[in-house]
Amino acid sequence: MASTGNRAILHKVDPNYTGIGKLELASRPIPEALPGKVVIHLLLRPINPTDLTSPLSRHGRPVSTPGSEGYGIVHAIGDGVTKVKPGQRVVPFVWESAIESGDGSWQEYVCVRESMLTLVPDSVSDEVAAQFVLNPWTAVGLMRDLHVPEGDFMLQTAAGSMLGRLVIQLAKHKGIKTINVVRREEQKEELKALGADEVICSTTEDVVARVKEITSNKLVYGALDCVGGDMTKIVTGCVRRKGTVFLYGVLSGTEATINIYDLLRQVEIKGWLVMNYWDSVEHRDAFISEAWRLFEAKVFQLSPCKRYELSDVEEALKGVGKGGGGTKVLLETKL
Repeated sequence: MASTGNRAILHKVDPNYTGIGKLELASRPIPEALPGKVVIHLLLRPINPTDLTSPLSRHGRPVSTPGSEGYGIVHAIGDGVTKVKPGQRVVPFVWESAIESGDGSWQEYVCVRESMLTLVPDSVSDEVAAQFVLNPWTAVGLMRDLHVPEGDFMLQTAAGSMLGRLVIQLAKHKGIKTINVVRREEQKEELKALGADEVICSTTEDVVARVKEITSNKLVYGALDCVGGDMTKIVTGCVRRKGTVFLYGVLSGTEATINIYDLLRQVEIKGWLVMNYWDSVEHRDAFISEAWRLFEAKVFQLSPCKRYELSDVEEALKGVGKGGGGTKVLLETKL
């Protein structure tokens, strides 16, 4: 295969890992399809919060390409590849190259092992495929591990996020009641229309008092918190004795507080990241099959998307969080 230039978004890493750093366009050769590997022409990739906070490279390389997921078309296959053929729609799992070398999905071509991709069902749109991994897998995994009984209440923070919306939809599908914490009053009706049972605005209401009122002092079976900071203390105060809080985000920074009395009530706080399960073939296959099933059954419904050309990434970043209604920003390239 002749090697031609392709565009890539390069991430100049902040040495203190405090932000996205400086972005610039660059050209790279199209990767070669080595034995057992598949080269994919990426067409769509979302901008996720994790892409904006820290580089995925664990070795602190000075330059890397952000991006944790995406969708594309098989461009070329190496010797021994039997699962896919050129032209097929696929979702590649880019974390191996992203973690090791910072080589993520904000570029036109990626090369992955044959086992690190999944074919996209015909019934699933390109925009859904581009967002197939991070939020859907996390929603499936968190709900599986929290294991709330049907009919009981659970609580989550940042419920207006894309992930929060998927949790609401999945909980409703499973017959689990949700109490959803948001920061803006205007999000209440929108989330209730999506299937939320209760929505509490943390800036205007006492969250713990409202949870006690809603549950008749039973408190919630378990909770999901992606905020941290003082919110974790509020969340643990809402959870039953011997309940569990999964802490999976750092929206308020990398520290969290807790009331000692909640520890004495044996409320357990556990960290949860979907990347901790990525290397397990068993978990990966379970996430893939369950997430595709939920999308095909229309249990998972994603919010509207706004597309920007990959070359307009700086403008796209300005649009993140400004669309309202959970609008997702996607970076696009064309065949």
